[in-house]
Amino acid sequence: MRFKEFVAEAAAEGKNTHLEHIEDLIFLQGKSGAQSALRYIDDVRKMLSQGTDSGQITVKWDGAPAIIAGIDPQDGKFFVGTKGVFNVNPKLIKNTQDLGQFEGDLKNKLELAFNELSKLGITEVLQGDMMYTTSDLETMTIDDEDAWVFQPNTIAYAVPKDSKLGKRIGASKMGIIFHTTYTGDSIPEMQASFGADVSSLNKVGSVWVDDASYKDLSGQASLSKAEQTQILKGLNAAINAMKNADFEAVSGAYNKLFMQYVNARIKKNDLQIADTEQFVSDFSAWYKEYIERDIAKLKNQDPEAKAVKARREKIAKQNEYMEDNLVGISGALAVYKDIIALKNMLISKLNKVDSIKTMVRTDTGYQVVNPEGFVAIGKEGGAVKLVDRLEFSKNNFNAVKNWKK
Repeated sequence: MRFKEFVAEAAAEGKNTHLEHIEDLIFLQGKSGAQSALRYIDDVRKMLSQGTDSGQITVKWDGAPAIIAGIDPQDGKFFVGTKGVFNVNPKLIKNTQDLGQFEGDLKNKLELAFNELSKLGITEVLQGDMMYTTSDLETMTIDDEDAWVFQPNTIAYAVPKDSKLGKRIGASKMGIIFHTTYTGDSIPEMQASFGADVSSLNKVGSVWVDDASYKDLSGQASLSKAEQTQILKGLNAAINAMKNADFEAVSGAYNKLFMQYVNARIKKNDLQIADTEQFVSDFSAWYKEYIERDIAKLKNQDPEAKAVKARREKIAKQNEYMEDNLVGISGALAVYKDIIALKNMLISKLNKVDSIKTMVRTDTGYQVVNPEGFVAIGKEGGAVKLVDRLEFSKNNFNAVKNWKK
């Protein structure tokens, strides 16, 4: 089956409603997840080929805290808050008295957000990441230019002071990137849609506000014909690999453990899947150690104790399951491997656009790195993360945290 026919067949499989790593859709949704992942990749390929509809990709900004702001549809009042606005007992700030629910630096940031974002004329509910307040800005010389540097989380951002954006930042009290829009008749019932349009917001000098849409004004991220061909070949290879895949075997009882194992390998900077059967074998060895550590925590470690025997039975059942389903699991992992390779091709191209310099602070100074990643937005409203997980894990490990934040 060629990719065009595959897309037509898969189009009715539904949409992804959670922001997950694109390759993990295989573990979370099985065959339909694999189909969704390949459709996302093809949509991004088309975007980078045609240079249109940049709204399909947003940049993952590494900001904090998360800020939700807008109009409460039930009373028409402006509010700000964190993700706690969706709690059973929501934490909304609609006046200065409501700030008493918070304390410390978070309280100060929310007070500033309440005062400043109310000036933007937001008519819906938007979610974004706070990038800085005035006290967070530092001055550094980078590439012989004075620059504003701010580090809301792991990634630090640098903007030349004399640039148009640098002057905006220098004159502002805070910066925020909006990336999600909420709609509904009440806050508890609101549904999220990925993406946010800030073009209609009031221009306020005290707030640097932008949306997270990927902007390639220079055309540096456009795919060449050779690159398009390479990605299409990869897509067709993944389709062929699906013939030998048993997606139910990886999206069933052990799916969360597969994802946990992948994260464990990422922390060790090792996510190579050169041999899928060896990957399964390594997973089984990791699972055995995982259960053995659980046994070591038991007060009674007698081999005949009920709790110990139950855990040893888990190991035996897992080994039997892997042996019985080895071919199908290996086939699914082959598709997983192909999706990671295709994702990394796209990330490499998307990284060509460097609108704001991204860095990590290390013990020896700042090191230039790629952005945290990107979000691909599906035509039906879902979205997935496109992140080089090995690189971001390495950056997260090496970075000197800005603990004062």
